[in-house]
Amino acid sequence: MEEIPVKVAVRIRPLLCKEILHNHQVCVRVIPNTQQIIIGRDRVFTFDFVFGKNSTQDEVYNTCIKPLVLSLIEGYNVTVFAYGQTGSGKTYTIGGGHVASVVEGQKGIIPRAIQEIFQNISENPSTDFKIKVSYIEVYKEDLRDLLELETSMKDLHIREDEKGNTVIVGAKECQVESADEVMSLLEMGNAARHTGTTQMNEHSSRSHAIFTISICQVEKNTEAAEDGSWCSRRHIVSKFHFVDLAGSERVMKTGNTGERFKESIQINSGLLALGNVISALGDPRRKSSHIPYRDAKITRLLKDSLGGSAKTVMITCVSPSSLNFDESLNSLKYANRARNIRNKPILNFSPESDRMDEMEFEIKLLREALQSQQASSMSQTSQIHREETPDNRILFLEEQVAQLQGECLGYQNCIEEAFTLLVELKDAVRLNQKQQHKLQEWFNMTQEVRKSILTSFRGSRGIGNLEEGPQHITVIQLKRELKKCQCALAADEVVFNKKELEVKELKNQVQMMVQENKEHVLSLKEAQKVNRLQNEKIIEQQLLLDQMSEELTKLNLSMTSSAKETCGDGPDARIPEKRPYTVPFDTRLGHYICIPARSDARKVKSEH
Repeated sequence: MEEIPVKVAVRIRPLLCKEILHNHQVCVRVIPNTQQIIIGRDRVFTFDFVFGKNSTQDEVYNTCIKPLVLSLIEGYNVTVFAYGQTGSGKTYTIGGGHVASVVEGQKGIIPRAIQEIFQNISENPSTDFKIKVSYIEVYKEDLRDLLELETSMKDLHIREDEKGNTVIVGAKECQVESADEVMSLLEMGNAARHTGTTQMNEHSSRSHAIFTISICQVEKNTEAAEDGSWCSRRHIVSKFHFVDLAGSERVMKTGNTGERFKESIQINSGLLALGNVISALGDPRRKSSHIPYRDAKITRLLKDSLGGSAKTVMITCVSPSSLNFDESLNSLKYANRARNIRNKPILNFSPESDRMDEMEFEIKLLREALQSQQASSMSQTSQIHREETPDNRILFLEEQVAQLQGECLGYQNCIEEAFTLLVELKDAVRLNQKQQHKLQEWFNMTQEVRKSILTSFRGSRGIGNLEEGPQHITVIQLKRELKKCQCALAADEVVFNKKELEVKELKNQVQMMVQENKEHVLSLKEAQKVNRLQNEKIIEQQLLLDQMSEELTKLNLSMTSSAKETCGDGPDARIPEKRPYTVPFDTRLGHYICIPARSDARKVKSEH
């Protein structure tokens, strides 16, 4: 497998209006006619693609993403993810905001890729396409299904399949037929995503989000070859991951407190783990060392994209403001390290589906051979009946019946083995609707073949031996036993129907309990919300009390100082500091007040 590096693009957003008003200086510039960036005075970085402040969404998409869409149709897994500081333009570039309200020229990567994917599908009529989408959010190190909000976070798990690819067990995959359906699901997921307001970004993403489009391709024009050999259909399953990472934050700049502060801690922790993975993969000296994918959920989900089997583009968004110099420099350093990461893309064929098609063809050949063998056996039997005498006919028939039973048993064993294997594959492999329909048709045809074999075998015995006593009696006994079995089967069907009704009732009860549980959860959430509001009010009141207490203390101090200043040249009105007494103070000791000795000190007698 050929190794290819991760493609890295850097996009510099323009200065915001508030940054211009506060007279922020530009610290990041693009060197014209090159793919280089200067930050500060002399720090130069080189990347695969560089986009300045005047770059358009269309320019970014055609340069970076269009080749990934072509690779997706070819059968490769592809990934694009946006990385950078909060407020640097990641969500705007990736297109993860409110898609419906965005004008055509401002649409991001995801809407444009969706349109091009369906355009490529319409241009390939010789291939069947099945498209599914999923939308997962990583919020405070918990997975959340944005297309099925009722799914508990505990039901979503990150696993690896038999090929080593990372999959999310329990996530909902919605099958779609048009670009409008995909856009509707994207808008629904964006509305459910966690966002918030900080001092640096009015619509700050508080979680990492991964929007995935899965495409299954099956060729239509596949039949058996002219020489009877099998031509296997190509099954290709590829995925496109759009990753919108939450931005790195500094609490001193964002001013986050409370829940926002906790979210910042989790966001920075996940990005730190991602940075460690990028550093480990980008350092040639650490190729054989351990890669810390399991330090965070987002790094586990990006395992295939960073150092795996996918084609990956990393878009680093930076702010040109001098106030964000440190964060922009760190982002460019990570992007520069990511250029050293090398992936090994592979075509994603589905061998299980190919094997199933081969087995279906083999079963078809066996069925045709069985039918031809039955026809030849019946013709030989009728010819022998005409040639032999009545005395030897019974012995010959018994031998022929035994031979036919042995052959039928052999074919039946082959069919049963194929039947068992197909049942196991049906449970182990995820089949599409067309494959399930074909498999059910084969089950029905197998049962019909069994019935036809039994009917033909019973008919041949009845015709040849209807006039002979022992054989005729045996046929009658078999008919009676068959009737008894049919009656027992009918009784079993009645019991099965009853059990099925009971199962339906239980399902209805479970649905009612689930609905009640949902209502209880909603009421609990409302109560928690009221409790949270009350706690916030209590905190506000406590802060107000503390502020009033501080103001009262300041007022007392100011009054004391003003009283001292108004004393003038009169007697010394300073109040002596209290001294601790070893014995209780008695009124008799208060007749005189002792003042510390000084040049003008005197004794004052108290009046009673």
